Amino acid sequence: MKICWFTTGRDKEAFTILKDVSDAIERKVIQGEITLLFMNRERYESPISDEIITFAEKKGIPVELISSKKFLEEQGLTIREGRALFDGKVKVKIEKYNFDIVFLAGYMLILSHVLFEPYPVLNLHPSLPNAYKGKWEDVIRNTIEDGEKTFGAMIHMVDASLDEGAPVSYAKLSLQGDGIDELYNNARNGDMAAKDTLFSIMREREFAIEIPLIIHTLSLISKGVIQIQGKRVYYKGKLAADGVDITEEVKG
Repeated sequence: MKICWFTTGRDKEAFTILKDVSDAIERKVIQGEITLLFMNRERYESPISDEIITFAEKKGIPVELISSKKFLEEQGLTIREGRALFDGKVKVKIEKYNFDIVFLAGYMLILSHVLFEPYPVLNLHPSLPNAYKGKWEDVIRNTIEDGEKTFGAMIHMVDASLDEGAPVSYAKLSLQGDGIDELYNNARNGDMAAKDTLFSIMREREFAIEIPLIIHTLSLISKGVIQIQGKRVYYKGKLAADGVDITEEVKG
């Protein structure tokens, strides 16, 4: 499996994901390779992004760079106005490379149809399928306020509906047991200290499964266990409209 890796290189986590996936590829856990790294920054925009670029180059991964900030400033456009135009420029850069999927790893721009229509694009979202959209802060807050007893993260396909593309895989976490029940009840009853503590615990637990979820998902795709055909996901040859539950693999 050939992967086109998209990142903005905003923080250390983006670097860690790339390194861990690269290591999983070298260990043959993922049967494939990263054939291109695309970043919507140029060199010297950020120490972290420069570190990612250097890492990729040392691994022999081709790198393509376009600063979205500079592009939009030159065009005099907002992010929303210039999204499709920028993606068109990106497409010209990446289409000369051979890849099977695009994976977004800390890519901070919303993709337009220019990229998600011709390519299968996968993204990590900190929510279970058919649950909550938005940033992780919003997801956790809504989970607590709605009285849900499970939460987690998923890999999904990118389409025109933000955070609602077809689920590929997911891992669940529980808000029951492990001493969390009383804290959960207190938070639900308006105890702000309990809510803040629960919020932190949930984020920590969800954050801990993100990289294992990415690696296991890419592993299953690379081995043909999970297949993406068009905009549909199949698991062992059968349609998996709600994604594949790989909680045990991720937590194990």
